[in-house]
Amino acid sequence: MATVFGDFLREASEQMNTAVYCAERSVSGVAAIATIEPARRMTTVLLRYLDDLAPERAPAHERLSHLWDRVNHPRVLLQEADVILRDLDRQLAGRNRNTAHPVPVHVAGAALALGTGHDLLKTHYNPRSDWANAIEDMGVRHAVLDVVARQAQLLGRVVKAARAEVRRAGLDSVRLDRLVTALQTAGDIAFRVTAPGATETLAAVPLRATRPPSALPATASVEQLCAGIITNAEGIRTAQPEAGGQLSSADCRRNATAAVVALHCAYQAVTMLTRRHTELHPARELLVRRTLRLSAEGLHRVLDRWQAVRHRWQRLLFDQRRPSPADHLDQMTIRLGRLISTNPEWTFELRNLPTLKSPAELAPTTADMSQILLSVRHAVEALAVLGHRDLAQVTAPGQIEAIHAMSRTTAAVNGQVGASGVRALVGAYRDVVGYTNSVLADLNRAALDTATPGERPSVMVALSILDRRRDPALVSALFDDTTVANSATASQYTSNIRVAPIGAVTAASRSNSDGGRQASKPTR
Repeated sequence: MATVFGDFLREASEQMNTAVYCAERSVSGVAAIATIEPARRMTTVLLRYLDDLAPERAPAHERLSHLWDRVNHPRVLLQEADVILRDLDRQLAGRNRNTAHPVPVHVAGAALALGTGHDLLKTHYNPRSDWANAIEDMGVRHAVLDVVARQAQLLGRVVKAARAEVRRAGLDSVRLDRLVTALQTAGDIAFRVTAPGATETLAAVPLRATRPPSALPATASVEQLCAGIITNAEGIRTAQPEAGGQLSSADCRRNATAAVVALHCAYQAVTMLTRRHTELHPARELLVRRTLRLSAEGLHRVLDRWQAVRHRWQRLLFDQRRPSPADHLDQMTIRLGRLISTNPEWTFELRNLPTLKSPAELAPTTADMSQILLSVRHAVEALAVLGHRDLAQVTAPGQIEAIHAMSRTTAAVNGQVGASGVRALVGAYRDVVGYTNSVLADLNRAALDTATPGERPSVMVALSILDRRRDPALVSALFDDTTVANSATASQYTSNIRVAPIGAVTAASRSNSDGGRQASKPTR
């Protein structure tokens, strides 16, 4: 199981609660003196959270109406507490202390757990991953502020219990009282998180690591296939492309081909779920069926756009090189095929599309549909991330010129070369991401609508995490920012491509009249 931030937060809370329990019952003078140093470490760690991750409580233009909040903001109070603790630690240098007492031991353990959790969150910034979008979400930032305030409140209780013994060591009682007040006030004004799923999103942030996929089992249940699809989708999203690596058109074509097959399977799965829902509820829950139908239509449009990307690469370049391995992408495609296939050992290498199960075999009841839709949701967005990554390579400085130089000198029967071919390729990638953003909302609703009342909270949290990880400016900033830095030659290939905002794409997808169209088989 992957290590997540919630593991360290839970450990820190347990350590601090134990420290409070021990301190409020009995703490000796040497143990109280020993508590000052780990308490200082704790305030230092909490300030790192506030400086790096938490929002300002009150913006500058609201300084009059929020003056009290600004004065008592946890950052201000913890800075004051940190200064006091540093002075106390310096004054107590050389004094006898019992560092083995449970109170300093548990406070030090909590500081270590929170510091490690902070380091885990920062792994998503160098280089930046899509989890950084979730961490920077305002609701999640407020959750960070809430965590800091609660930990400060517990630390204040520990220091309050040890205050009398520390005072006997000859330290300034006024400063000790101010230290306790600062820590407790920082906890009293804890920001109560109201954004749905924000706390769960923060707890779910994993340690950034690239994990090789496990071997595909010979047979697997629908539940195992769905879990495997989600794991492979995460593997695709966390893969780190080589910085400054050379563009491989063979890899891009392979990615597009796999995406076409995967989306064909996803489309068929959602179409089968729509049919099964009609069988189970022929005269009820029409809104759920409509959402399923809209999801299938949207997936078909995304499939068409991936087909266009694949065709553009075929028409633009000759490339006989073998693509590099893409184990997570291959496994996700195979699992999506096996999800709808009567052949439990279907593989991509068979070069034929899977023979479909009956809808009842795929989802015996409505309660079985949500996990399938959630896995499809993961897969579709992972493919969009892959397409965005490929497009970033295409539009990197110098790459467009290289593609132009490598393109065919004479047009094939159905081919495009030169500037027009590159422009069409970039436009096809943009369409992939735009139409993917359109279908995700329908898949979200379908997964929620088909979940049982007991499953709905966990499904809602999973969808909330996915939405927070998505870059809201992805469509409009897909390559405009990168081409600004490119040479003038590069800009001529992209300057005539119109950007369709997400809202416009969504509206277009709603008014599209191809709802009754059957799935087209991906071309080989």
